[in-house]
Amino acid sequence: MAGAQPGVHALQLKPVCVSDSLKKGTKFVKWDDDSTIVTPIILRTDPQGFFFYWTDQNKETELLDLSLVKDARCGRHAKAPKDPKLRELLDVGNIGRLEQRMITVVYGPDLVNISHLNLVAFQEEVAKEWTNEVFSLATNLLAQNMSRDAFLEKAYTKLKLQVTPEGRIPLKNIYRLFSADRKRVETALEACSLPSSRVEKAKKAAKSEQSCGKAPPKHFHLHFIKQNKMFEPACYCFSVRCFGVGTI
Repeated sequence: MAGAQPGVHALQLKPVCVSDSLKKGTKFVKWDDDSTIVTPIILRTDPQGFFFYWTDQNKETELLDLSLVKDARCGRHAKAPKDPKLRELLDVGNIGRLEQRMITVVYGPDLVNISHLNLVAFQEEVAKEWTNEVFSLATNLLAQNMSRDAFLEKAYTKLKLQVTPEGRIPLKNIYRLFSADRKRVETALEACSLPSSRVEKAKKAAKSEQSCGKAPPKHFHLHFIKQNKMFEPACYCFSVRCFGVGTI
C-alpha cells in the first residue's frame, strides 16, 4: 500500500534518571502484616538508582536492591492491613483516604519467591509519584544490563550507604558483599593495603604480646574518585582484585 511505513520498532534506551524527590527522601510509615507496630522512616534512593535505603529504629541502614523490584502498586492495587488496630494506627493524623496513600513494592529474586514492602505516604500525590518513579527505575533496560564498571560502582555504593555513625565502612560488610570467597577478599584487602581480619589478628596478637592497648577498630575509609569514566584508588583496586577483572 502506498505510503506504508516499514514495520520496524526503534527501541529507545533511556539512561537512569533519579528525580530530586527520591534522592532527597520522603517520609513514609512502614508496616507489616505480621506485626502491629508501625515504623516512621525516611525513604531515599541513591543518585545512581541502585538502592532504596532507610534507617530503622536501631540506627541501622536497610537496603532494597531496585533490580529485585518486580512491581510497584498504589491505591486500591496496594496491599491493605487486615488488623483494625494496625489500620487505625496508619490512619491517625494523615490527610486523604488511607487506601489512596498506600504503596506496595513487590520484590524478590524471581516471580515466585517474592516479598512486599508496605508503605503509607502522607499525601496521595506523593504515593503516586513514588510508585511511578520506582516502577520506571525497576524496568529500565539499561539498569538491567549494566556494564562492568557500573556493577563495581553499585558494589561500592552498597558499602557506602551502610556506614557507621563516624562515616566508616565496617569490615564485616565487605565480607557480606563477597561472602562466596572470604580468603580471596582478605587477599584483595591486603594487596590494596587495607585492613583485613588476618591483619587485625596479627596486630592484636602483637599487641597482646607487648601488653599494650586495645586492638584497632575494624573499620576503614574508602576513597572514591571518578575521572574519565575510570574508577581509581583503593575501592577500585580492591573490587578489581576481588572480582578478578581488569588489570592494575
